[in-house]
Amino acid sequence: MTDSSMKKSNAAIGQRCVMAIVCLICTAQIKTASAQAVDAPADVRKVLYANDELLLTAIHRGDRNTWARLTTSDFMYVEEGEVSRRDQFLKELEDDGLMPLIIRNYEVKVIGDTAQVFHQDDVPQRPGRVDERHSHLLMTETWQRIHGQWRLRLVHTDRIRINPPPILLTSQQIDELVGTYRSANVTYIIKRDGHRILGGRAGEPLTELMAETRDVLFQPDNVYLRRVFQRDAKGHVTGFIDRRETDGRSWARVSSG
Repeated sequence: MTDSSMKKSNAAIGQRCVMAIVCLICTAQIKTASAQAVDAPADVRKVLYANDELLLTAIHRGDRNTWARLTTSDFMYVEEGEVSRRDQFLKELEDDGLMPLIIRNYEVKVIGDTAQVFHQDDVPQRPGRVDERHSHLLMTETWQRIHGQWRLRLVHTDRIRINPPPILLTSQQIDELVGTYRSANVTYIIKRDGHRILGGRAGEPLTELMAETRDVLFQPDNVYLRRVFQRDAKGHVTGFIDRRETDGRSWARVSSG
């Protein structure tokens, strides 16, 4: 084969490789485009909603058979950071005599044989217990269609946080908290505006804070964080801790004005 023929042959091979790569990219794009989540058809939504109602009742009746029938062998239940595998979950099911959660909002998206379900549930009032009518749960679920039947693979339960009822502090009580606080090289300022409490990092806009107790402040709609104030033996404020659900950050009071 001459050098000219070899060059033509190599060029042809190169063109075929380029075309093959282009075809692969186009195919991948088509598959990706076709794998978009869409609203579930009415019949699918109806089946999954009915299944969830059964499960919400079964969990309070200790009905292991229903949960075993509607879940996959690798089912997991996640709540408050705790993970329960299927065998453990079924073993712990017991009749607690409580009414099931009430489904308020229900949304289903599907991609092929997988359904993603989101539903917000209310906790019914239960006799002899603390009033939980304002308690809400958010369930995130993954369902898989296996041999034509929908089976639950994963549930993640999260409590929807709401603002606690605030109390009104006196001007004197607010002034006890007013000051400049420091954590590492960051400064936080608390001021009083009439009967309002304002707080924020130095150089940033101040936002209104509410009092949950005399020494606990929260920012409305950010209830994952509490500012818990610390006092010395004489009752003077020495600092506060940003208390989150899993950790905290300490701030030392450096001035009272």
